[in-house]
Parts: sequence; C-alpha cells; structure tokens
Amino acid sequence: MTVQRWYSLVGMALVLGSMSALSARAQSSVGKHCMTAADISLDDRIAGCTAVIESVRSVPAIVVSAYFARAAAYFRKGDLDHAIADYDRIIQHPPTEFSSRDRPDTHPRGDDPVPAIAVSDRTFDPDLRSARAYRARGIASFQAGLLAQSRDDFKRLSERDPKDAYAALWLDLARRRSGLASELAGAAGRFDMQKWPAPIVRFFLGQETLDAVLAAADDPNPVTSRTHVCEASFFAGELLLQQGAEARAVRLIDRALQDCPRTSGERSVADAEARMLSVMP
Repeated sequence: MTVQRWYSLVGMALVLGSMSALSARAQSSVGKHCMTAADISLDDRIAGCTAVIESVRSVPAIVVSAYFARAAAYFRKGDLDHAIADYDRIIQHPPTEFSSRDRPDTHPRGDDPVPAIAVSDRTFDPDLRSARAYRARGIASFQAGLLAQSRDDFKRLSERDPKDAYAALWLDLARRRSGLASELAGAAGRFDMQKWPAPIVRFFLGQETLDAVLAAADDPNPVTSRTHVCEASFFAGELLLQQGAEARAVRLIDRALQDCPRTSGERSVADAEARMLSVMP
C-alpha cells in the first residue's frame, strides 16, 4: 500500500468517524425531547421519542416509556390512529423482555444517543404497564369512535380490578354510545361508594342530582377539587349528551375544558365533543 493511499484511507476513516459522532450527538439532542418537562411542540416530542425507539442502544424499558410518551403526544395532537398503534405495541411487548438488568443508566455519556429517561417501577410491572396502556387505548378508541375496541379495553380493566369505578364509568359510556344496555348497576356493588367517584356513579344510576355531584366534588385541596370538578363535568356531560339533553351537556363539557388538565383523556374527548357540537345544526 502506498503512503498516499494509506493517508487517504485514514482521512476517510476520520471523516466517517466524525460524521458518526455528529449523528450520535444529533440523535441524542433530538431524543432528549421525548421526556422533557419543557413546553415543546408535540411534533418535537414525537420526533424525540421516535429517535429513542429506533436507537439500537435503547433497552426495552426505555422503549416502552418512549412509546407511552409518543402515544400521548399523538393523542393530544388528535392523531388517534398513531396513538392507538403505539398503545398496541406496548400491550404486545413481551413482558419477559423486562428485568432489573434493563434499567437504564441514569448517567449516560454525553454522546449517548439514548438520553436518560425516567423509568418508574410501573414500567417493569407488566400488570401496571398493560393496565395503563389498555386505559389509554380505551379512551383513544372511544374518541375515535372505535366503540367495540373501547368496550373490550375497559371490560378487560374491569375484570382485572372489579373495584375500578373509573373503568366501569368509561365502559358504561362506550356501551351507551353503542346502543347497548347499561351494566353499571350490577358493577356498582363492588365499588367503595363512600369515596370519589361514587357520586358520579350514583348520577349515572339516577340516584343523585347533578347539583349534588358538583357539590360533592368540592375538596379542601384545590388540586383535588379541580380534578373532581373536571371528572364530574366530563362524565355528567357525556351522559347527558347520550340522553339528548344537549344544552346542559354543552355547558358541562365547556366546564370540563376549563378544569381538566390538557394532558388528560377527559380533556381530549371533551375538546373533540365541543368541536363536533359546534358544527351541528
């Protein structure tokens, strides 16, 4: 090999190495958008999570956390097809791929294309992880009008935890919207009717007035109070909409838009309902 050719090969290797390092740094920069608490655009968050998911260095726990974050961003964007597809992937992810050795390094190197992503124990518990995914997919499917899928997801959650009143309320809404009879009365006997959201359950069963539900939503803790008002307004508004009381339903859905966190499923569905009602004659 001539000296000139040797220098040429070395130069090419240096160029390729520099390009690889630049690519890794760029991927790391994009990937950090996935779980950042900063108020970034949904498209930037989706791109960041996609970079994490596609990285060969991502361990399963990080991939699932990135799928959750990307699905939530798709959901907030109104891209329900992609949100549901990501929840499908989470549900289908083999639980056997998760173990303590998969816990990500919380202090990765600066050029690591996989950023440090907070992974809670919920990610490693297959029951908690799948329950979270089923709930999120059930809500997204409800909003998308995929009522059979929504019913199946909330029925599965109710079977796993018969005391889950929220799953039962969502299932009841999906059944009613499908033109099916309510089964809530039979499930209510398994709930703790001394705790929230029992007043909403009683309203669904015709045992409580709307004023009484909203009064029960009040709590000394302002955050808890706002959460309860959000839930009461949303679920009551959805029920009244099913019952044809559109004027009262619109007022409650508008209130849900004011009180529900923008990242919540109730807020997203309420927003979709409000947009639909605004164009109805």
